Amino acid sequence: MDRPISVLHVDDEPDFADLTGTFLEREDDRFTVETATSADEGMVRITDRPPDCVVSDYNMPGMDGIEFLQAIREEYPDLPFILYTGKGSEAVASEAIAADVTDYLQKGSGSEQYELLANRILNAVKTRRETQRADRQEQLMRLTEFAGDTGGFELDRGSDTVVLTAGTRRMIGRPDKFEISLQEARELFHPDDRESIQQTLDRVFETGEELHDRWRLQPGDGDERLLDMKITPVVESGEVTKLRGSGNDITERKERERELREERRSIERALDSLDDLFYVLDTDGTLRRWNNQVPRTTGYADSELADMRAIELFPEDDRKTVADAIQLAVSGDTITAEADLLTADGERRPYELTGARLTDADGSTTGLVGIGRDLTERKRREQRLDLVETVFEHAEECQFIVDVADGEFELRHANQYYKRTVGLPANTPVTGQTPVELFAAAGGQQILDRYRQCVETQNSVSYTVELPVPEPGTVYRTILTPVTTNGEVTRIVGTARDITDRVEQARELQQKTDRLNEFASVVSHDLRSPLSVAEGHLELAAEACESDHLARATGAIDRSQALIDDLLALAREGDRVDETEPVEITKVAESSWQTLETRQATPDADAPHVIEADRSRIQQLFEDLYRNAVEHGGNDVTVSIGVMDEGFYVADTGPGIPESDREEIFEAGYSTREDGTGFGLRIVRQIADAHGWELTVTEQGGARVEITGVEFTDR
Repeated sequence: MDRPISVLHVDDEPDFADLTGTFLEREDDRFTVETATSADEGMVRITDRPPDCVVSDYNMPGMDGIEFLQAIREEYPDLPFILYTGKGSEAVASEAIAADVTDYLQKGSGSEQYELLANRILNAVKTRRETQRADRQEQLMRLTEFAGDTGGFELDRGSDTVVLTAGTRRMIGRPDKFEISLQEARELFHPDDRESIQQTLDRVFETGEELHDRWRLQPGDGDERLLDMKITPVVESGEVTKLRGSGNDITERKERERELREERRSIERALDSLDDLFYVLDTDGTLRRWNNQVPRTTGYADSELADMRAIELFPEDDRKTVADAIQLAVSGDTITAEADLLTADGERRPYELTGARLTDADGSTTGLVGIGRDLTERKRREQRLDLVETVFEHAEECQFIVDVADGEFELRHANQYYKRTVGLPANTPVTGQTPVELFAAAGGQQILDRYRQCVETQNSVSYTVELPVPEPGTVYRTILTPVTTNGEVTRIVGTARDITDRVEQARELQQKTDRLNEFASVVSHDLRSPLSVAEGHLELAAEACESDHLARATGAIDRSQALIDDLLALAREGDRVDETEPVEITKVAESSWQTLETRQATPDADAPHVIEADRSRIQQLFEDLYRNAVEHGGNDVTVSIGVMDEGFYVADTGPGIPESDREEIFEAGYSTREDGTGFGLRIVRQIADAHGWELTVTEQGGARVEITGVEFTDR
């Protein structure tokens, strides 16, 4: 107990009172002793400023010591009162005890009596202060418990001591510390908060107003707690003598608030990253919240959106739909609606809108939350699908889709042409039927085999099949394309075209070709035999004599043999190509060069691309172009092969072809050489025509023949 102790000594003998005060202050420097010579004067002193203890004589004029005690007890029931009298008797002691005296001491001789009196005063004050502290703690506990706080304290202005409640003691980790100094209390808080704490306490003492603040408690265990504190003044006799405070530990609450803020920011960032519109509406349809996609899509600024109702973002013809959807959502239904969003610049964009009701803790509706998804791409896909379906349904060829499951094949869908072909009404479903059921065992089994080939290879399959629909002997060219899901073929898309007429034409053409080949063979044999005989006799004649006529005859026979070869090529190859394959230009160009008898000329092939062509006929094309280049350019000629955007070219370093002759050179029999047959370039054009290609002659330091309209398979 280090606090000062004020003592009021009342005795009608001033000298004795002063002497007593001197001895008490010598006994303990905490004592401050004031004196009064009567009970009436003592009452005045107590009223002005109550001491910590009253020491009073018994036998005094006017009001004696017992009456003085009784008067004090009416106003100050717990103020320590020691009856210090020279008249000691059991009657006086009994009367004093009845009047609730704190202690009773008889005056004596010697200085020992003052030591004894000092001890009695110390014990009385200590007992009272401990009782007051317990009472204050109980009161503080009731206050803090009533306020729902976790701790409380009381600060005495005179002593700068702080009485702590149990909750506060728990927070600072000192359960047995009932009272600490103000300085010690300040040091329990963060250094940056201590000046603020002192300023708040001083202000409450000065103004008597109640204040709130938040300070960081650091009890020393490494943990920091945030306290929301309320400081309330205690006024006695018009003066603030104490401060009472209550502190609520809001650390977890603030941490939760921080987590909630961070969670809210994360949600907002996630919502802002959406490609969809996110929105929250009030019950009247006013926009309350939205993500960044809303102003980006609509073209309205956030400040403009804040004053808008949702239906204002839609054209007039869609507003009723949107308003009805909002009303349904507010009523409790989860809605999905479609409407055009109207942007600030007047653009209409199709959107799918969803909405669900928002409620508060009591279940009352506070608005709705929803998502808007842009349907532009979906609408385009639907339009494309509609177009595809229209083309599918009205195509003038059989188109169908087959389901594949566990090695079984069942028709899923077929277009109208397919149904007409097999003799089914337009509205007849074909789902579930198999090829055998539709086309009988013979044709159906062949189709099933092709289906299995498509599934096993997971590649497109093309085949020709003869079916009895719509009439026996109908031939179809069919292409099957697999559709895979997770690496397995689940469907087959097929297209079948009636090629009966083409097959018949091909058959007739083949018959003509066979007859022509037969004729050409006969002609070739019948012409070559006499020419060979003539050639042999000319050789014999040349041995017997020399004559220019013999050389000319031999040249005519050679030219006749060349004519026969070219005519046979024209007759046998024809103007059609039925089968093609991927052919690398460089390779076929090099192999064609190897067939030339003249090797002095130089080939230069740089065309590594692959085209779709008849390999033997494209090789003949290169051979004839090479032969033409060597015949006109000599053995020093260089022939180059290259690739263009739509085809390839063959160029040489020879004399070139005059522009006036560039059309005639492809006519049969045209030649600028006396020994030429005039059929080489005609054969080149025939091969190009058979492939559907175009020929053009230009110059590039010599003749350049360009072949365009070519199908590349590696581009």
